[in-house]
Amino acid sequence: MNNFTELEVIFESSVELYGTITLPQDEDTEHPAVIIIPGSGPVDRNGNIGQGKLTTNLYQELAHLFADQGYVTLRYDKRGTGKSGGEYLSTGFWDLVHDAEEALLFLQQHPQVDSSKIVLAGHSEGTVIVTAVAERKSQVAGIMLLSGGVDNLGEALVHQRKRSYKELKSKKGVMGWFFRRVIDEEKQEKKVFKQMKPVFESDKDVVKIQGFFKQPAKWLREHYAYNTREALSKISCPILAIQGDKDPLVENEVLKELAELAAGPSEYYIIPDMEHALKEQQEPRTILNYKKVVKDTINKPIHPLAKEKMLSWLERI
Repeated sequence: MNNFTELEVIFESSVELYGTITLPQDEDTEHPAVIIIPGSGPVDRNGNIGQGKLTTNLYQELAHLFADQGYVTLRYDKRGTGKSGGEYLSTGFWDLVHDAEEALLFLQQHPQVDSSKIVLAGHSEGTVIVTAVAERKSQVAGIMLLSGGVDNLGEALVHQRKRSYKELKSKKGVMGWFFRRVIDEEKQEKKVFKQMKPVFESDKDVVKIQGFFKQPAKWLREHYAYNTREALSKISCPILAIQGDKDPLVENEVLKELAELAAGPSEYYIIPDMEHALKEQQEPRTILNYKKVVKDTINKPIHPLAKEKMLSWLERI
């Protein structure tokens, strides 16, 4: 039996945002709180995409994990997803940051929340968003960087492409021979830059590349321009970063920079056999077969070591 209740809430940003708040049963006490900031894509408050297209329930599971420890939690539908207003493709990075700031304000004003003890937990793209919020808002009690951190979006995408080149070249037999002959990483990166040039030279929210592929141009331009490392040097609240060693979408090595970058206390953990959605994965790390691996791990619970590290850190800050 859960020791919390859940209610749907609405809060105002430049659009109306819908979410779910979990409240401990003890209504007469102010509680610490965690806001869960979602990752990239049209992800709803529970961490799901497209009415069954991809159902992870990751954010719901995180919310319940923290709520069981006495935390109020808030998770919400991104713009243009679930019940929230707005249009997903035309939403920019700073729009998402503003939404997270309004979520923070909403909880600061809630009678069951200790406004001095609100933590932001960002997953994937959410790690960049919570970094931006913590840089701008000194009231944040701490930030969790889950499956991301240190790199900005542009740097993360470069790591992902390089990993895909490496996997293609390492294939066995004729296929490996072929890819080793045709893939020139420098030329591939120049090709990507050329394809994306219309996005970066435009001032439009949405741009078509190659004639018909719609790209979230505003979102990309603003993400690429944001310097996460510079921002971390201005953040004095405690920081926890967690990544999995089976996660092909992040570069684990960059977390080694965290201690020197962060203005305040920080710690990081690379969890063995954990993938991007914080689930246990026994299969090899792969970006080319990432979607297949996700389907195999989707119904697993959050990795127990990740749970342990998150809850231990929350107790200490």
